Amino acid sequence: MIAAVGAGLLGVADLGCAASAPDRGRASLRISASAGGTHYRTRMVGGLWYQTFGQTLLVIDPTTADVLMSLELAPIGVSGAATDLVTTGDRLFVVLQGSHVVEVSTADPRRPRILGRTGAAELGVEPNTLSLVDGELYVAGRGGVVRWSDRMRWLSGLDCRSVVQCDHGLVACAGRRVYRLDDAGYVGSAGDLYPASGTTGLAAPLVFVRPGKDKTSVGLMSGVIRELNVRLATVSVPGVVRRVRVDDGRLWVISDLRIAAYPISGERLLDPVVYEIAGARDMDFIDTGPDRRVVVAGAFGRAIVRFGPGPAVHIEHEHREAAGLVRAQSDGRFVLAGGPYGSWLYDPVGTASPSSHAPDGAIAQRVSAVTLSGTSARTADGSAVTLPGGETYREPGSPMISCVVAVDGNLWIGHDRGITVITVDGVVLGRLRLDGPVLDVFALAGGGAVWVSERGGFGTARLMR
Repeated sequence: MIAAVGAGLLGVADLGCAASAPDRGRASLRISASAGGTHYRTRMVGGLWYQTFGQTLLVIDPTTADVLMSLELAPIGVSGAATDLVTTGDRLFVVLQGSHVVEVSTADPRRPRILGRTGAAELGVEPNTLSLVDGELYVAGRGGVVRWSDRMRWLSGLDCRSVVQCDHGLVACAGRRVYRLDDAGYVGSAGDLYPASGTTGLAAPLVFVRPGKDKTSVGLMSGVIRELNVRLATVSVPGVVRRVRVDDGRLWVISDLRIAAYPISGERLLDPVVYEIAGARDMDFIDTGPDRRVVVAGAFGRAIVRFGPGPAVHIEHEHREAAGLVRAQSDGRFVLAGGPYGSWLYDPVGTASPSSHAPDGAIAQRVSAVTLSGTSARTADGSAVTLPGGETYREPGSPMISCVVAVDGNLWIGHDRGITVITVDGVVLGRLRLDGPVLDVFALAGGGAVWVSERGGFGTARLMR
């Protein structure tokens, strides 16, 4: 697939940006190849395994792990990655992070089809998470919370997540605080909230997640947004918690470092069974029983595993993917990059192959670039780039800038929303919306460049004139 990106195939306004449009007559930014990325959300739907990957929705046979269909939700380069999904009836909704919500029909589970795509400009928020409450869909993100059915909006100006029903009515999380939707009143502390009231015998209607500096607190929460029992029903989990589930009388906590299942006994969480799976982002159950088959998705790729007995993990099928990239180097032709889930050698034609060799060290972010016009450099706080003439370039939406690299006389700026290419006097030539942060860009000997993204893998692009 080749995508040409100027102002964006879906339009700058549709991406929720107030950017100045590039000079389309001069250049367009063209993606020729890409590889890798993070698998964020996974669900079993109609006996099939649905998996998000990049800007696509995969339909997979859970017995063979064969991909039956790949549905492109948006072209690469013009939207965020598919980072959240919910199912309701024969509909599935997917968030393309920060840019769109895509509605998909699953009336035929083997052949899902797109019913519509709604951009951030129309929603009034940059979408991040989806929540179903009493059959109503709520979209939360940067800018507040929107009810899908009528576009009613609350908590404008906040960066929100996790809409749930509690004794206070509808509430949402923003930062580590929980607010009522109807009057924006503060009611408690949590980074994320998950409903759990449908679980038989559970003493609490909610599960909370509260990120800390090195660990994350997870536990049972009452309907008034209070921890049920700080000593017995709250646990400290190492790493970053990506998802929680309540199923089969257990609280499943999915973190970067492991998956842990805590048996629930009244108002207590008992000692967990810990499954050593690193890099997981989500999971779902294929079947029931003591030794359950599970689909797992994450930065490592995707897998079908069987849990048990005890902490045993039996991998039945596994598909590795280039993601979690934090080290990289290039010889001008190939790029070697790696991280905690392995190393990969990327060929600019679009192939990423596992490598037994690791890059020399962590990515040394290149924060200045020298061209014939002088030196351009990222500001100390990472919010802007100073240009040779003394002007300052700021990217709309205020992403954190990771690198500034000179390619073919222009500046390629990597940030946590992708790449922006500008001239040395600040004229925008093109933008790529990618799953960032883009940590480094390597100029290719024959022109163009390869990017390395921590969550989004590799890609090859060229400025076409």
